[in-house]
This record gives sequence, structure tokens and C-alpha cells, in this order.
Amino acid sequence: MTVTTRWRATAAGAVLAGCVLLALLGPLLAPHLPGDVQDLPYAPAGGATPLGTDHLGSDVLSRFLAGGRSLVLLSVAALAVAYLLGAVAGMTAALRGGRTDTVVLRAADVLLSLPGFLLLSVAVVAVGRGVAGVGVAAAVVLLPEIVRVVRAATLQALQHDYVEAALARGERTGHVLVREVLPNLAPVLAADAAVRFVGAVFIVATAGFLGYGAQPPAADWGLMVLENRDGLTLQPLAVAVPAAGILVLLLAANLLVDAAFPAARPRRRKPTRRLRPALWRPKPARRLEPARWRPAPVGGDRTGEAAVLRLRGLTIRADGPDGPRSVVDGVDLDLAPGRILALVGPSGSGKTTLALAALGELRPGLTLLGGEAHLAGRSVLGLPERELRRLRSRHAGYVPQDPRTSLAPTLRVADHIGEFLRARSVPRDERPERIRAALRTVRLPCDEEFRRRFPHQLSGGQRQRVALAAALAHRPDLLVLDEPTSALDPVTAAALLADIGRLRAEGGPAVLLVAHDLAQVAAVADEVAVLDAGRLVERGPVGRVLSRPESAAARRLVGAARRTERPRPEDAPAPGGAAALALRGLDARRSGRTVLAGIELSVEPGGCLSVVGPSGGGKTTLLRCLTGLHADWSGTLRLSGREAAHGLRGRSREQLRSLQLVPQDPYDSLNPRHSVGRIVARPLARFRPDLDERGLRREVERLLERVGLSPGHADRRPAQLSGGQRQRVALARALAAGPAVLLCDEVTSALDAPTADTVVALLAELRRDLGVALVVVTHDLTVPARLGGRIAVLADGRIRESGTVDQLLTAPADPLTRELLAAVPALPPSAAVTDRP
Repeated sequence: MTVTTRWRATAAGAVLAGCVLLALLGPLLAPHLPGDVQDLPYAPAGGATPLGTDHLGSDVLSRFLAGGRSLVLLSVAALAVAYLLGAVAGMTAALRGGRTDTVVLRAADVLLSLPGFLLLSVAVVAVGRGVAGVGVAAAVVLLPEIVRVVRAATLQALQHDYVEAALARGERTGHVLVREVLPNLAPVLAADAAVRFVGAVFIVATAGFLGYGAQPPAADWGLMVLENRDGLTLQPLAVAVPAAGILVLLLAANLLVDAAFPAARPRRRKPTRRLRPALWRPKPARRLEPARWRPAPVGGDRTGEAAVLRLRGLTIRADGPDGPRSVVDGVDLDLAPGRILALVGPSGSGKTTLALAALGELRPGLTLLGGEAHLAGRSVLGLPERELRRLRSRHAGYVPQDPRTSLAPTLRVADHIGEFLRARSVPRDERPERIRAALRTVRLPCDEEFRRRFPHQLSGGQRQRVALAAALAHRPDLLVLDEPTSALDPVTAAALLADIGRLRAEGGPAVLLVAHDLAQVAAVADEVAVLDAGRLVERGPVGRVLSRPESAAARRLVGAARRTERPRPEDAPAPGGAAALALRGLDARRSGRTVLAGIELSVEPGGCLSVVGPSGGGKTTLLRCLTGLHADWSGTLRLSGREAAHGLRGRSREQLRSLQLVPQDPYDSLNPRHSVGRIVARPLARFRPDLDERGLRREVERLLERVGLSPGHADRRPAQLSGGQRQRVALARALAAGPAVLLCDEVTSALDAPTADTVVALLAELRRDLGVALVVVTHDLTVPARLGGRIAVLADGRIRESGTVDQLLTAPADPLTRELLAAVPALPPSAAVTDRP
């Protein structure tokens, strides 16, 4: 918040507070009773009536001071009732869906279809005139829009992994809404409520002016305007004073909302100092043409050209609960055209922050302390918003890390890519072919059926590739990829990286590739830069860094990437006894389409089943069927020999306890509003009601120590933890229920290699020591190689091949399995590493 904005907010808040206090305390300050006759009707100001008299001869000042209380209190009461009913209806509709959602939405649509004045009049006629009638009518007018806003916000909140984890363990609707959803909706609802307060005041004042509210001789600002309108020329103060009170109250509330919630307004940046003329590129006069890639010189070397990206002394600070800390500390970086620079480092080292800063963006809570960032010769730090957008639209493309938030949910695939081209002034007749070419580049279908799909009809890997296609469609000079392969299977990831390498060979864009998998990027990168705790600790050609790493951080990454641990014979569980989980004949449907067919699998107590396969094959849908989050399937599921219902509602408490989900994204699996101790304690309170508060605390500390964390972590919030620590907390939360089977959905995909190693080792330890069975969905075939047990290869909704880890990793029978194995990235021996020119 700037100084000017802060001053405006303070002034508006002071005026609003003064208006509210005057309205609430006004009756105590009034010199006369509101209904007492002091002089002739419409008498001028003077003597005992400083503002004159009204149509009855009563003191205008006394009636004004007494009339504001009912307006403010009635507006607040109507808003509170509307929000209480609207929040309950909107959140319930979003969570339950189906018929409940339809009924709530149709009721809201009926109310919204009526004009506000007509709805107000009908509600007053139905309830009756007076303060109570207007309060009910105002709540009815405000209710439908509140329901819509709350439902939309709740639908977005329900997409978080921590909500799905709560649903999977059988939490009741009220608990999920109050504990998991509502705390995260509070900022949105607070901003909306502030806006609605202005509407509530306007509705109540209008009702008073129409004679629906307080009845004579009661004092009310709206009623005073109505009663004295005929004497406006004789005594204008009788109308102007209450009208001014309403106007000032509304204006102050509006100004305060605008100042307190500035995120909706575009940010303004002060222009930086003029750069040297040699660094400037001429801007197009009118239409912005997309950048054209130039053919690379012989050998593909374009390092002699001016750097597309140039960073000097970049320093960024984060203000957190533990005080300020540097997330990027004095980084110097150059990236030449046609070169691929892999930016690697452990989780939380500042890679994403650096990548965004290179494009002129800082996330909330971050402050630029110093340094420079130049894109295509122009500074992006301090550039006015409009010029920054034009610069990035011409020269840069960006693919974010999370595939679930990278696409607009209301746009089809073709429309999403088309919007990128439209914003870059690509002619309309060229867009269809550009869209098809971009989809082919990232190995996606380009037929009409796929181009018309919405994001929810795509797998995580497909969403990521669509986002990459959109970034490549306008042929940028710089492509920033933030963990582009984290949600992809090895075959798709290898193909994607090969396409990026092909683009480089054809003279494509310079690529800043943020990654944690050093083995993957080693096959395509020209250089590697290692970031640790915000500092650039090492940079050099990929061959030199892999063969002779100089920094401790680089040595840890290289060591983890070279690790190829095989399962030990004793890892396999002893046969016999009822399976912890047995699935027979599963056929799952989604949107009327069969997505899984004939799935049969089982896992013994203490066993491990790894489900691998290409993106979009149905792996995550399989886990959702097992947890009961997706109930539209046929077949039989048995847990410890007892048949379980398809959906959550039909399962017993014991069955809900025996299956626990560990979500994919460690940055989304924990509720940011709760402490670690509270997160882990909730399953204990649900499944072990015998524990008192002290017992809960001891058990939480024991579980944290079991997953390698200290008891002190119980008081921290998720924002204070690294990615690996968050994943350990998610494991502790799952173990708190005492499950027989852990369902792990890509638990290592968002982690750097050393952290992923520790999580996999922890899973193997839990399996061995506690006898917990594991069902692990993963793209990384090194995970089952370390965990042992069995593997099932799932593709196109069917099990293509299954067997022990040794059988499938050494002698696979199915061509797809062989292709997956061939695509697993591995670092070459140190002696075999060479640098690219």
C-alpha cells in the first residue's frame, strides 16, 4: 500500500467511523426529543433550532441525530442475516453438488431475475411495513448475489488437496465447511461484505424514502427526505441534511473499500532511469507482430549475440513470521539466445522467485531490495504496467509449475491458446494453424475434439502441455519453464525435453528451465546454475558441473541423481492372510465416458504396489475411486476382507480410517490457516476420541518425531516449512488415523532429488516398521525401484502389465513398459560427460 493509498484509507476510515459513531450516539446528543414540536413547520434556522424545523415543526438537527441509528443498525443486521444464510447455502451447494446445488442455484436465479425495486416491494408487502419488514426485505435482496459469490469461492477452495484429504477421511459437511473452507474464504468474504454494506445502506435508505421502513413520527434519514420533499424550497435543510448524511456514509464506505482492498486495481510502477541507447530495441509503431525465430548458425551457437536475459545483483527479501530473510541474494545471470540454462536447487532455494523476477513479477510478501533485470535489453523492474505487458507479450513466454491453476477453467483448449495469440496481435486467420502447430509441438492431439475440451477434462500432464503450447504459440525470445515436467510421466517428459532441445537446434528461444530433477535437464541443458538459500553457488557447462561439482549443494544434487538403489529381497511381505486392499473388476466413468476398465489389483499388509504409466492414463482417478471421492464406478473393493461401498457415505468409520490419502502437492496438502499441531491432531480427535488434550499433544509430538520432525514443528504454520517438511507433515496426518493402507499420489513429484530421497526412505521405513501397505502412484520409476513390492502399468484406463519390481524393471513384456524404462533419466558416468559448444 502506497503512502497516498494509506492516507486515503485513513481519511476514509476516519470519516466512516465518525458517521457510524454519530449515527449510534446521535440520540444522546440531540438537544430535543425527535417528535417534539419546536416551531412552525419549515421554520428557518435560528434560536433553539440551529437547522430549522421540518414539516411538523420538529427540530431538524434532533431528528437527524436520532435518525441515523436505525439506518446503520438495520443495514448491518440485514447484511449479517444475508451473509449467514448465503454462506451456508452457497458452501453447502458447492460441497454437496448434484440436486442440492441445482435447487440452490435455481432459487438464487429466480430472485436475481426480479428487479431489485420489485423484489424489495414484494418482500415488504409479504412481511409488512416497518423496521422488521425492511430488514427482511433488504436481506432477501442481498441474498442471491451472496449465494453466488460464496458458492464460486467455495468451489475454488474445494479444489485444494487438504479439503480432499478431509473428505477422504470421512469428515462431516459442517466440519469441512467451517474448519477447512471458511478460514480460507474469510479474506474474500470480508472484501465482498464491505462492498455489500454499501448496498445494504442504499437499500435501507431507499426503503425509508419510499415509506416502507420506519413510520412517523419515528426519525429516519430516508423518511426525513420523503416527508420534507414538498417543502424543499421553503426549508432545504430538512431534505439536504439527511441526504448529505446518507451520501457521506456511502462515499466514505466506498473509498475505504477501494483503499483497503487495492489488489483488484492494476499496480503502477514508477519508470526507471533511461537506459543506454545501445540496449533499446525499437518499439512497433502500431500493430505488435510476434517475434520470429531466426535460424541458428552452423553448430547452433548464438552466444555472441546480446543476452536475452540479464540479471545483475538481484536481491529480494521476504517478510515472514520469523522476520525478514533474503530469498534471492545478489544473483548475476546472463542467458544468450538459443541457449538452455537449467536453474536447479533444493526446495525453497528461490528458483521460482528468481524466474518470476526475471519477468518483472514479485509475489505478495516479497520486496525488491536492489539489482537489475533486463529482458531483450529493457529493464523490467520499475517499468510501467502497460509497457511491461507489451514487452513480455512480444519477447517472453511462461509456464507455471502447478498445472491445475495454469489454465482458465472456463476456456476450451483452443480458446486458451487463441487468447495468447490474440493478445499478441496475431491475425485471426493465422490462429487456427498456429494453435494446431503448438499442440503438435508438445505432442498433444490437434483434432477438433481435443481442442474443444475444458481443463477439467484433461489430466495434469495434459494441462501442463497445453500451457506450454500456449507459451510457444507466439514464438517468444525467452521461455521460462517452472518445473515443466513435474506432472509428466517419463515418456512424455523426455519427449517434451527433446522438443525443447529441437527448438534450440532450430534457433528457438532462450530457455530458463527451473527444475529439481538434474538427471532430466542434463540431457537438454547447455549450462546449469545451482541456487542454494537464494545464492547462486555454482554455474557452468552441464558436463563440468556433473563431473566436477564444486559446491556442496551441487554435489548433493548430483549424488541424488546418480542414486540407483534396488529393492532388497527382504522388502517383499510374507504371503498369506487377507489382502489389506483388493480391487476386482473396476469400471469407472466420468462425464458419461469410461475412463477405467477391468482394473484388478491387490496389496498385502506391509506390501507395496506402485502404479505407473503415462499422463492421462487414469492413475489419479483410480486413487479417487479407492478413497471414495469418485463414486461413479462398478466392481468390488475389499478392505481387510470386508467389502467397502463405492462412495464415502456408505463406508463405515473403520473403513474410512483404514484408507488414508497423501496428496500430490506438498504446497497444497496442508491448510495454510492451521498450525502443524492442529493439522495432525484432527485425525487423532476423530478416530481416537479417548485422548484428552494432553494426550493429543503427546501423540502429535510422537507422530512428528516418527516422520523425522521435531516437536517444535507443531507450533509452525505450513508457510514456515520447506516442501519436504510439508510432505512429512502430510504423512504424519495420514498416520494419525492408524491406517492399514496409505494411498500416495505423486508424493515426490514436487520435491528436489535429495528431499525426494528422504521421503521415499521414510515410506520404506513406515512399511517395514509399522506394516502399513502402500499404494503409490508415481511417474518416477526410481520410486518403485527403491520401495520394492509390485508394479502395475496403467495406460488408457487399463492395466497393461503387472508383476514384481525385479520382473518389470529387468524384463518387461509390454512395449509401453519398455518405453517408460527407456525414458527414465539417468546421469552418465562422470568420464562420459562432455560439454556442449
